[in-house]
Amino acid sequence: MNLVYIDDTGNTGLNLKDNQQPIFVLVSIIIHSSKWFAMEKEFYDILKGYFGKELPEDFELKAVNLRSGANHFKGLSMESRLAIRDSMLELLLKYEIPLIYRRIIKSKFEVFCEKQYGPGIKINPYVMALPFVCMEIDNYLKQKTPAELGMLIFDEQKESFNEAEKSLKTLRLDPKSHLKTTNLIEKGFFVDSKKSFALQLTDIVAFYARKYEEYKLNKPVSNLDKQTFDTLKRLIPEGIQTKIEDIHEWIKQNYIK
Repeated sequence: MNLVYIDDTGNTGLNLKDNQQPIFVLVSIIIHSSKWFAMEKEFYDILKGYFGKELPEDFELKAVNLRSGANHFKGLSMESRLAIRDSMLELLLKYEIPLIYRRIIKSKFEVFCEKQYGPGIKINPYVMALPFVCMEIDNYLKQKTPAELGMLIFDEQKESFNEAEKSLKTLRLDPKSHLKTTNLIEKGFFVDSKKSFALQLTDIVAFYARKYEEYKLNKPVSNLDKQTFDTLKRLIPEGIQTKIEDIHEWIKQNYIK
């Protein structure tokens, strides 16, 4: 069984004109159950090397805090914070954890929605990105020999709960659906990320995946952020992409009335 962790970054809902966050990214990492316990131990061992044997009760590894030295990372040097970041990315490489994500450029997406679906039509980028990510996860699992199953675990965000549930149910159960997942089982589970080491890893990856996509758009990105890009590219599997035309048709079928 594979546990599939999903998180997003740059989410401004239907506000597609936020110049501070021009890109939305939906990210997933896939951890096979056979690797889960070892990864959890190594995750906390890395942190205990900097915080001692007992982490604070409300501790959470958030990329934005790690990068800026805020919250629990306030007393750590830049060198230590970068070391934690790099150790977490190396952990993903060590266990060969695949990274699957979809980026949406908000300004282009707003124009696209009106051209594709009609004047005044707005779609939350989360709604567009989720079927891409789910289908590519499904393709990845089907490529395994033998094919494997996966269960989706989301960062607990109330604003995306209903949309995610609707999409997952349609992809899994609707016989009329233009797209269908066959290797993702059960409903999606929403978990407090403070209680999930894997969701905290997903947050790290999501943050730097967004930075990578901003860099590709010639947005200003620091050299420290650029240090992560080669590692991210090594985590991305090949040959699982979904046709964009299929996603457009599915959105039209299920969200455009």
